[in-house]
Amino acid sequence: MPTILVVDDHLGMRRSLSIMLQAAGHVAVEASDGVAALELVRKKPFDLVITDLRMPGLGGIDLLRTFRDEKRLIPVLVITAFGSIASAVEAMRLGAMDYITKPFQEDDLLQRIKGAILTQQHMLKTSEGSEETMSPVVPGLVYASPEMKAALIKIERIARSDISVLIGGETGTGKTQLARLIHAKSARNGGPFLGINCANLSETLLESELFGHVKGSFTGANETRIGLLETANRGTVLLDEIDTLSLATQAKLLQVLNDGELRAIGSNKSKPINIRVICASNRDIPRLVRAGEFRSDLYFRICGVSLTVPPLRERPEEIEPLLDVFFARYAKKYGKSGLRLSPAAKEIVMGYGYPGNIRQLENFAEQMALFCDQDGEIDIAALPEELLYPKATESYDDVDLQGSRVMTRSEDEKAALEAALRRYPRLEDAARSLRISRTTLWRKMRQYDLNPRARK
Repeated sequence: MPTILVVDDHLGMRRSLSIMLQAAGHVAVEASDGVAALELVRKKPFDLVITDLRMPGLGGIDLLRTFRDEKRLIPVLVITAFGSIASAVEAMRLGAMDYITKPFQEDDLLQRIKGAILTQQHMLKTSEGSEETMSPVVPGLVYASPEMKAALIKIERIARSDISVLIGGETGTGKTQLARLIHAKSARNGGPFLGINCANLSETLLESELFGHVKGSFTGANETRIGLLETANRGTVLLDEIDTLSLATQAKLLQVLNDGELRAIGSNKSKPINIRVICASNRDIPRLVRAGEFRSDLYFRICGVSLTVPPLRERPEEIEPLLDVFFARYAKKYGKSGLRLSPAAKEIVMGYGYPGNIRQLENFAEQMALFCDQDGEIDIAALPEELLYPKATESYDDVDLQGSRVMTRSEDEKAALEAALRRYPRLEDAARSLRISRTTLWRKMRQYDLNPRARK
């Protein structure tokens, strides 16, 4: 019998929820606000927390933030009468499993409760086992960070519809994996999933790949070809680097999406198509729209809902689970077993900034598997040179310590530390901005006699 903590400052709502939960076979415990909830959670385990967002004192958002800071792996379902997207997304970013707005149907709430508890059980099972912590649908998709957990919850809802999706994020962050997950969880999963990188082809070849062509329609068109959009009928199409399309190709794509009909190059006949389009980009498309480099009408057509995948340096919780996935893959390829990092190597690997994100981490993992000793321990000697001596040309948005590990003056390092500590109140955030581990940050602070309590 799952034990569920109900947190709401409204007595009638608490009692109603408790009665509903007990009738469904759960054990319900009540708390009148976030402070009382924290006291209970610190004393005994709960299978789920259901909390209101707006409460006097410690509200739902602050409660979630405290759970995250204390590393409490408790599934949280947020109930609120203030159904703004901003508050719901913030709640999920902080680790909430799901949210529901008042008024709600009892069956809907109970179904969400069941889903949240089952999801938590699955995550605990995979994190304790020898396999990777990842989505069971798309191999290699790790969801150890609050940001990725929030994205997966959002995907559950996105997949139920045919709404268009625009996925943003740096190169190598896993945008294609999320697109595959949306397709796999949708009603279209029996149809094809096809993707194309729009930056890899010239304008003429790209149009031919997308729309198809008839024989003789242009020089080199020696035979009729069916395009990607028609091939993916009743399935999903991923258009990666959509921002590289020319304005002319954008106009043609918009017409296809609006009309649901496709005309191959050189043909005078249109064919009906039924596809879901997911687009991805590593650039700020709204800025391109303002600059006149991307059609606003196409942007609004492809951005039914947006997802942003944070860079790997902002979700360091996923480096180790990802390495487990990659080590398992390359151990088999290179005939090694028990691949593992030595403590010294681990500190370097965890402290690197990964400007190439997951793709770069996988490349490093393969090199480590190739050059490590036969017993499987990966020491500093087996690390890629770029991990040991990062290029000075690597650039990040924030102050970067790890990207310039080889410094000529200790004053530069101390200044970078002081700048990050002034900017970020929490040491964890300061360490992330510097692209180093929290352990390394503490060591550097002791080295330069920087007292965190004295920061202003």
